[in-house]
Amino acid sequence: MSTNIHETGLRGALHSHANAPARPRGRNLRWAIIAMLCILTVANYLDRGNISVAAPLIMKDLGISPTMMGVVMSAFVWPYAIMNLPAGWLVDRLGARVMLTLAAGLWSLVATLTGLASTIAQFTGLRILLGVSEAPLFPAALKATNAWFPDHERAAAISTYIAATQVGLAIAPPISTALMLAFGWPAMFVLMGLFGFIVILGWLALYREPDEHKRLSEEERNYIHRGQVNRVETDDKEEPTTFKEWSQLFAYPSTWFMIIGGFCLQYTFWFYISWLPTYLEKAQHMSISRAGYLSALPYVAGAVAVLLGGRVSDKLVARGVDSFTARRSVIAVGALLTAITMVVTRFSPNAAFAVTMLTVGMFTYSLTSGCYWAVCTDVVKTPRLVASIGSIQNFGGFLGGACAPIVTGAIVEYMGGFNVAILVTGGIALVSAAMYGLVLRKRLPL
Repeated sequence: MSTNIHETGLRGALHSHANAPARPRGRNLRWAIIAMLCILTVANYLDRGNISVAAPLIMKDLGISPTMMGVVMSAFVWPYAIMNLPAGWLVDRLGARVMLTLAAGLWSLVATLTGLASTIAQFTGLRILLGVSEAPLFPAALKATNAWFPDHERAAAISTYIAATQVGLAIAPPISTALMLAFGWPAMFVLMGLFGFIVILGWLALYREPDEHKRLSEEERNYIHRGQVNRVETDDKEEPTTFKEWSQLFAYPSTWFMIIGGFCLQYTFWFYISWLPTYLEKAQHMSISRAGYLSALPYVAGAVAVLLGGRVSDKLVARGVDSFTARRSVIAVGALLTAITMVVTRFSPNAAFAVTMLTVGMFTYSLTSGCYWAVCTDVVKTPRLVASIGSIQNFGGFLGGACAPIVTGAIVEYMGGFNVAILVTGGIALVSAAMYGLVLRKRLPL
């Protein structure tokens, strides 16, 4: 059965390349959709990261200890991971437009209310709500991209708003700091929340499904539809996705391979987010200021690689490679190269070499980011389950993200320091390469 599916996908890709209509001229509405998703993503990451900037003043003004502030900041991760499971099903059931509007409205409200919080319980509760509300963002964005883009452009489109996460990480500290110094930390939260509500208005004004959008030209609609040949259409595709359909996804080994692969990929990423500056300070003996400055280099390289990985994947599809194979291959190669760079980093002769290898490692890891989501559009037959499978994979990913800081800290403290932790991270990246490159071979029959 898997052979037939693979052959069908390959014939479809070849057919698409040979018969796809010319790229539409003039205004391309599908890329305006991506631009709006980028703005939503940046707004999301501003709300996600502003508390770390405000933490010193919050602790001082409200008398909160560093330990309890750590509890407040970590309260986001686990709800976010868990809520990925129902979020994908709700996106498939209610649609990207409705679900992303509700999610962005809630996270903007939470951001606004955070400016009014005055106790640990209030801050913690709001961070939990933030994790709950932000979970639908990427499943909904994936759902919208799947509807609006042909197969040979989809990974590049996804990579664009995934790259916006790096932009959000980069601009959140200076913007938050400027607002906080000008107006105080409570007003900083309120202003960022209000910005989110403004972005929602833009999303509501712009987004419709392609077949319902009055501003979409027939030329571009034809270009989109004729390029979506690797998806099996079904008669009931417009019906809401049921809980039974969602739960059936867990019955297939491919789903679990994606959960494990996602766990390992995100573990690697969160090793960087959580421990990179400390590694440079403790293991490479850098000053705090120098470590903070050099810690930005991997993310700059990562932003470039996110875009590159998606385009490489789409080029493979345009040249006739089965899209499922193209996405998996880029993920596997990127994860394998990351594992190698981690091992080399372990044996770095000096700090400059270590920074160079870690920057290369983030670059190779980031090659996988767009394809990590794009593969979800190819592993299922029907678009009705795209957000569901994407959020299930990301549930595994954020479990890895939640475990990485804890496991790394324990290894550093009890098992020989950062050298062992880096080798473990490299081994986990290698497992991800095996999951996507060797084990994940079959599409789901749904």
